[in-house]
Amino acid sequence: MTGETDVRSVRPGITRAITLGALTVFVAAPVLLLATGNDTIKPSTDSDEPLSLWGAVVPALAGILLVRAVPPRAPALLAEVGDRRRLGKQAMALALVAFLWPLALFLVTAVGDQAQLVRDTWALTKPIVYLALPLVILHVLRPREEPDPFRLRPTWWPRDGWRLLAPVPAVLVFAWLQVLGPFAAALPRHEDYPDPTYLAIAATFTFFTANVLEEVFFRGMLQTRLEALFGRWPGILLASLLFAWLHLPTHGQGASPWAGLPLTLGAIVVFQGVFGLFTGYLWSRYRNLWAPIAAHTAVNTLPLLLM
Repeated sequence: MTGETDVRSVRPGITRAITLGALTVFVAAPVLLLATGNDTIKPSTDSDEPLSLWGAVVPALAGILLVRAVPPRAPALLAEVGDRRRLGKQAMALALVAFLWPLALFLVTAVGDQAQLVRDTWALTKPIVYLALPLVILHVLRPREEPDPFRLRPTWWPRDGWRLLAPVPAVLVFAWLQVLGPFAAALPRHEDYPDPTYLAIAATFTFFTANVLEEVFFRGMLQTRLEALFGRWPGILLASLLFAWLHLPTHGQGASPWAGLPLTLGAIVVFQGVFGLFTGYLWSRYRNLWAPIAAHTAVNTLPLLLM
């Protein structure tokens, strides 16, 4: 294995179409926001503090450049794939989970005034939708050869543990720019979280259901298989767009779900989608799942600790 993804059995036109289509979405999203006079977005359901487009894009782009600059690359990006048809079924099933569940919750929000119920459901069902269900899918569609070459296994400290240090510069620079940099949003206020007990419980719950669980599903499970099928960047781009789509039901930007849908789509692509590009590249280059989890923690949890 040379360390590059083997996509010889996928027609080049398909990978080019995926790459071009996804890049078009990533370019169109900020253009849409700027053209409609929305140079700031609301990145969180918990705070009304606005974030500029530069604040959404600059930290992720700086992180991507550092990931590219700092070696080492994972010595073997992906395992050899024997049963590509079964791998395709796995990827398709996981992608459908990533697409259909946020769509269903968004429709519930749009049909009735159920925004709070949807937010609670979205959080509480994550362990089922993004861990239990995918594990069942991967077990049912496991390859005929054993073991599954893309099965995630807990690794606390690998034999070449020094490789865990390679993502540190990118994660630290991203975290500083995201939370304290010149384009960062204002830190949460104590008025937003008056009950410290509730804050501690909510932050802990968010750490496991968002910081950890979302990275395990979108990067470890989904992106890995998309990379094996289509190549590194097509896989990263697709997984990042599906990760952005995850936030459709809870990160609405307009006065109503339907009226604000174009603005919401642009906002989640710019904020969550571009963040997904950074964490996806972290995972693809280093194959260290702790790195994207740390970056996710910098977004969701670090501002609360600094409050």
